[in-house]
Amino acid sequence: MRDYYHSIKEKGKIKSIQEMRTMSTYKVFGYQEHHKFYDENAYWDATHYITNPQKAVYTGGCNLTSLDTASKETEETAESFGKNSGKRIRHSELSFSREEGVTAEQANQFAQAIIQHYAPEYQIMYAVHDNTENVHIHFVMNQISYVDGHRYQGKKKDYYDFMRHIGAVTHLPVIPVRS
Repeated sequence: MRDYYHSIKEKGKIKSIQEMRTMSTYKVFGYQEHHKFYDENAYWDATHYITNPQKAVYTGGCNLTSLDTASKETEETAESFGKNSGKRIRHSELSFSREEGVTAEQANQFAQAIIQHYAPEYQIMYAVHDNTENVHIHFVMNQISYVDGHRYQGKKKDYYDFMRHIGAVTHLPVIPVRS
């Protein structure tokens, strides 16, 4: 984040840490936690957490029959390619600051467009939560491609390509946050 902050600051787009707090943030969960999302319940746990009706006001996904069967479908995809071990999912969150004024409805529209980045190869679902002071979107992606079974590598280039995609969809600056 420090390098990103300094590059923005140098370009004159941001003046202070306080101003940064009024921007959207993007975080990938389990980034530095070894064995997070490696267990056989990872699909079920993540799907049920993000789609919890007490938190989620909108849900959706692609390359899945239904969110009710999403955890089973993603697990079956991995099993069909013999890849039912290792890291199972990529769980991330895009959070909007109150100052940006993004509504849950707008976040839902953003989420539908954002997931298209990975749609050609991966099963991915999202849920818009408005149970905190910041409207936010959770994304859960199967790490195994439904097309050819290759495992998502999570390289820096892809991360920053995805960040640019989010910015292009939302027309808002997005700050990466390490979890």
